[in-house]
Amino acid sequence: MKKRTYIYRGFERFWHWSQALLIFFLALTGFEIHSTYSLFGYESAVRMHNVAAWAFLVLIIFAIFWHFVTGEWKQYIPTTKFIKAQISYYITGIFRGAPHPTHKTVYNKFNPLQRLIYLGLKLLVIPIQVVTGFIYMFYIYPDSPVNVNGLNNIALLHTFGAFLLLAFVIAHVYLTTTGDTPLSSIKAMLTGWEVVDVDEKEERMKHLQQAVDDSAAGYYRIDREGKIVDVNDAWLEMFKCKDKSQVIGKHYSFTRDKKDLKELDDIVNRVFHGETFTGLPATRICMDGSKGKHLLSANPVIEEGKITGMEGFILDINESGELTEHMYYAVKNSGAGYYRLDDKGIIMDVNEAWLKIYGYDNRDEIIGKHFAITRRPAEVDKLEDTFNKVMAGETISGRLAVRRNKDGSTGRHILSANPIYIGNKIVGMEGFVIDISDLENEK
Repeated sequence: MKKRTYIYRGFERFWHWSQALLIFFLALTGFEIHSTYSLFGYESAVRMHNVAAWAFLVLIIFAIFWHFVTGEWKQYIPTTKFIKAQISYYITGIFRGAPHPTHKTVYNKFNPLQRLIYLGLKLLVIPIQVVTGFIYMFYIYPDSPVNVNGLNNIALLHTFGAFLLLAFVIAHVYLTTTGDTPLSSIKAMLTGWEVVDVDEKEERMKHLQQAVDDSAAGYYRIDREGKIVDVNDAWLEMFKCKDKSQVIGKHYSFTRDKKDLKELDDIVNRVFHGETFTGLPATRICMDGSKGKHLLSANPVIEEGKITGMEGFILDINESGELTEHMYYAVKNSGAGYYRLDDKGIIMDVNEAWLKIYGYDNRDEIIGKHFAITRRPAEVDKLEDTFNKVMAGETISGRLAVRRNKDGSTGRHILSANPIYIGNKIVGMEGFVIDISDLENEK
């Protein structure tokens, strides 16, 4: 499936074009220093080459920081998978109109050959250029701390690196013309948007993970030994923890008072035998010794057909004025329904639990529809208000809502909603719904 996707972020584009201009300018002045031609004059070329070299070093430092902060360094992890097919494609396949052996996605921007080449540039060619360049630069000054036996070898190595970079630039520019159209790749690096192959399952999992990380609902996961494997920021905030290092690896028992622990042990044991719980009332013990109340959902984690742990959400009910006392009691077997809307309010994705809550048979019945379809006319304005607040940057948690199901019936649920960001721009809304319809029957 192909989809127009925001694939190159702002700094990534700035870094790419700045690096390209600096490499071009360094080559232009560098070859003049070698007397290949006369354009600026020798002294001016040396001075401008040195200034560009410092600018290039500053850019490299910022780029390294950005790659590690955003996790984009993972894009350069080398792999031999499809490497032969990729080389064959560039040598012969591309001229025969053969299909590309790999496909670009948001999470996998480079093919195996590109990964190897870019990694080689970053770890070998560019460092050699920087080191040899600055040796050459500081060697010419009096009382230089650099002491080498002549500069011939340094100069030759630096020049050889320049030719490698020049060869890369030529090949890179040529390969950018082999996309869907000759200018599509260049346009993508200008705007950030490109039509790429999308792995629907991978994209849904990525969005779901992002929703979990950003949700106002506290997410947790424990292993078979009862040790905490993962939590999100909302969970940390509810338990008054500073960071994950305080809880990862600890047994879940520290989150409960001793008198409540037996009940939690029973829930964990039953989940490990395949049961699912939603909306169970619980009293937690926070890291500072204080207590709090929340609703707990718990589901088995199944990997390769085996239950390997437990995960779920907690919804804080201490400060939510809309959660009245009778909502402290839960509805079992409801599941947390995930949804995602674009900036126009169009439904882009839902999970199986959401379909079950709303009574739909499959995603095709709802994807592409406006969120108004999920509300009665009298309730649309309330959801519109929530949507507008989230699109302005707010996060909503524990809001009561009355939905309209597929068959026209109504139901009640607790809604959480979070803005979806691409860079600094909000491009949609996503979150979870937890069904509380059956509570009316328990009153």
